[in-house]
Amino acid sequence: MAFPTYRLPPDVERGMVGGPSYQNVIQEAVSGVEQRVRVWAKCRGEWDISYAVLDRGETSGTFRAIVAMFRAHFGNLYPFPFKDWGDFQLENEFLGVGDGSERTFQITKTYDPSQILLSTPGSLTYVREIYLPRTGLVVMVNGVMQTLTTHYAISPTGEITFVSAPAVGHAIEVTGEFDVPVRFNTTKLDLTINENNIAEIGSLPIREVIGTAELA
Repeated sequence: MAFPTYRLPPDVERGMVGGPSYQNVIQEAVSGVEQRVRVWAKCRGEWDISYAVLDRGETSGTFRAIVAMFRAHFGNLYPFPFKDWGDFQLENEFLGVGDGSERTFQITKTYDPSQILLSTPGSLTYVREIYLPRTGLVVMVNGVMQTLTTHYAISPTGEITFVSAPAVGHAIEVTGEFDVPVRFNTTKLDLTINENNIAEIGSLPIREVIGTAELA
C-alpha cells in the first residue's frame, strides 16, 4: 500500500495543539534524591487537531475531509503526512561527511540547545530522522549545490543517494521543509451536530509514528 501524499486541510494543521513528548520514569526517594530512567529511545509528537466549529454543509471541505480520512484510514490503523507548524524546517542540516565510498545518507535534524544559545556545540543533543522530506530541498556537498536526478536521488523515506560518493572530508548539508508521519490516536470520531447544522469535534488526537516500517 502506497503512503498517501495528501494531508489534513491547512486550517486543521494550523489549529493543532501539542508538540514533542517523551516517556521517562522518575523515582524520588524520601531524601529527595532522584533516579531518572528514559523509557522511550525516541521523541514523538502528539497533537490534538479538533477544530471548534465546522460547517457540515457540502461546501465544507474541512468537515468532509476529516470524516473521509478517519473512515478510510480505519481510525488509528494507517498513517498519513502532517505538517507540524511548530517544527517543519531544515536549515543547513549536517548529514555527515563523505568518505569516498558511502553514497547514501538519511536526512536528519539535530537539536542542540548549546549551539543555539551559546553558538558552540554541546553534549546534550537529539538527532531526529526525517522520513517525509518535501519537494524543493537544497542539497549541498562541500558548499556546492547538487542537482536532483543529476547528482542524487531521494527515496520516499528520506534517504539521499548520490550518483557518485562524496569525496573524503566533504560535508553534506540539506535545507528545506518536511512533513511528519502521524496516525489518529483514537478509534472513535466524536461528532456533535447541532440544530443549526454546525458540526463540532470535541477531541481528535494524532500521534507521530517512528520508523520507516510504519510507512509500509
